[in-house]
Amino acid sequence: MHALSVLASLLAVVSASPAPMPDGTIGVPQPTIGPCTDSIKPHAHIVATPDTTLVAGLQLTYDTATSGRASLTTGGYYNLWDFSNGGVAVRPDCGLPAPWLNIDPVATEYKPLYWNKTQITTNWSASYGSDLVATGTKEYNTTSTFIACKRISMVKSAPWYLFLLTPTTVPLASAPSLRGFDTTTCVKTRLTVELPTYPTEL
Repeated sequence: MHALSVLASLLAVVSASPAPMPDGTIGVPQPTIGPCTDSIKPHAHIVATPDTTLVAGLQLTYDTATSGRASLTTGGYYNLWDFSNGGVAVRPDCGLPAPWLNIDPVATEYKPLYWNKTQITTNWSASYGSDLVATGTKEYNTTSTFIACKRISMVKSAPWYLFLLTPTTVPLASAPSLRGFDTTTCVKTRLTVELPTYPTEL
């Protein structure tokens, strides 16, 4: 009888252990959207402001057509945000942050913004209810001003692409980072993180 009790205990331990992964290691199950719904997280857009700019109210998002360029559209990210370590990242309700918003470190003026699975930019200053700010580096002073421009295209619904505006004497039309863009469309804007709200559906 004692032997049967020991066997039953061993079976219970084995059945409760994580299943081996294909490489033989023990996998720790990652939480999914389902188990997280019992504690719904607040979400927010990052939107173009002020109201007087042509792109006011458009939302920050990821442009798949250009391999992750940051753009403004009517249907941008509505998510949790991760502002840790000087970064800005989309945070799923469950899991690690991805992707990260980065400033092109190569461009010398009108620096393109793009998304990447790793954090490169560490000088963002951001919080809910505040403007997104790029704090000063050896290349530029602290700024919260961006420009949004459209590509040379006949499609009126094309998104607006974002660039960090840093001090420069280079005209828009002469900037290497703006080649392929209709510089007559470029407008200044700020990016404001909205106060979070709770989604009604997940």
